[in-house]
Amino acid sequence: MADRVCVAQIGAAHGIRGEVRLRSFTEDPMAVASYGPLESEDGKRRFTIEAMRPAKDHFVVRLEGIGDREAAEKLTNVRLYVPREVLPPIEEDETFYHADLVGL
Repeated sequence: MADRVCVAQIGAAHGIRGEVRLRSFTEDPMAVASYGPLESEDGKRRFTIEAMRPAKDHFVVRLEGIGDREAAEKLTNVRLYVPREVLPPIEEDETFYHADLVGL
């Protein structure tokens, strides 16, 4: 099992104030904001969601420390991870996290 799980991916910048589009990969898409700081794939950057609102097929998110469009554009396609232990336990038989199935 992986020690970290990908829960979201940043898309394009949204507007001029540093907001970004975010695609959530969690069962409850809004839950991505409740897992605490999110890390980049390499683990070098941590992101905290300050505000999140739904859009058509994604969310518009303000991340702590990202204050303008230029900074937001640099985050395009960054995948966001959380430690496995912060995810809720699975209570149903024959139900798995996708990360548990990779490599089987």
